[in-house]
Amino acid sequence: MKQARLGVLAACVTATLAVSACADTVVDVDAETPTEQTDAEGSVRTVTATTLPIVGTTGELLAEMAADMSQLSAQIADDGDEQATLRRITAIWAVAKPDVEATRRDLSGGIQTTVDMARNAVVRIRPADADKAFQILTDLVDRYTGDG
Repeated sequence: MKQARLGVLAACVTATLAVSACADTVVDVDAETPTEQTDAEGSVRTVTATTLPIVGTTGELLAEMAADMSQLSAQIADDGDEQATLRRITAIWAVAKPDVEATRRDLSGGIQTTVDMARNAVVRIRPADADKAFQILTDLVDRYTGDG
């Protein structure tokens, strides 16, 4: 009896993972929620997040994250909106991470590292670090999608 229940439970978990891996995901970031940001000098400012839906398969989301990260270096160097880009990268990773961990655990830590590198590049105003994060992320996304 106990083995039958475990078998049914295992079948349900497997079916759930298989179905959820193919689904599109949508996340709306609340535009009315202000957040506080601290820059490298320690000054704090309050900003409002923009509402952009995060929609797509995991492969599409990772490619979109890489496209956003490709802009980060120039935004840091030229007083662009690197904070908004970083929020978008972080939000995309929050959506894609569970599927990457379920299907390609070997890539999850590396992708998380690139997100951390991007965050540090913005906080420390280091465009070269953002470029390096983008180069690494591109390789990891290619490996995830089978292009590399």
